[in-house]
Amino acid sequence: MPIKNKFASIINLVYKNAEGFLLCAFTFLLVMDVFFGILARYVHFEVVFADELGKYFFVWLCAIGISAAAKDNQHVRLNFVVQRVPVSRKVTWVTSQLFFLLFTVFLFSWSIQLTYMHFTMDKSVMGFRFPMFVFTAALPLRFFLSSARIIQDICATLKNKDHKPWELNNF
Repeated sequence: MPIKNKFASIINLVYKNAEGFLLCAFTFLLVMDVFFGILARYVHFEVVFADELGKYFFVWLCAIGISAAAKDNQHVRLNFVVQRVPVSRKVTWVTSQLFFLLFTVFLFSWSIQLTYMHFTMDKSVMGFRFPMFVFTAALPLRFFLSSARIIQDICATLKNKDHKPWELNNF
């Protein structure tokens, strides 16, 4: 296998499993943070930042989870509206995804500004001296991954003639 194809297959594998890998990593970090926080109480060693760090790991976990739900089309949809609209289901699906895409692109732009503001202000987390922009970077990453997954779904829907959106087996 040529190096170019091998590199492309690795990139494809990472892209397909990015959310799963990140969810596992942040779940592990959150569990370890809680474990060390509990252990510190029993050995009378004060860990000031354990609670604060756990909150931010949880924020990252939720942000990546939202992107994973977008990847698998697991977000809540208003199926009863689609049943009453006299337009094809494919059109309503793509329209729904386009609205979702506009929302994520807007929030991606906003979250980039927020992260940049935290970076330029040299803002740090309250419990310990750690840059806040590292934690707020979860937001642009979440909205970028969600946008990419939505665009991927729109393209697949438009290409596939047999795609039947809004049916339970697609969820």
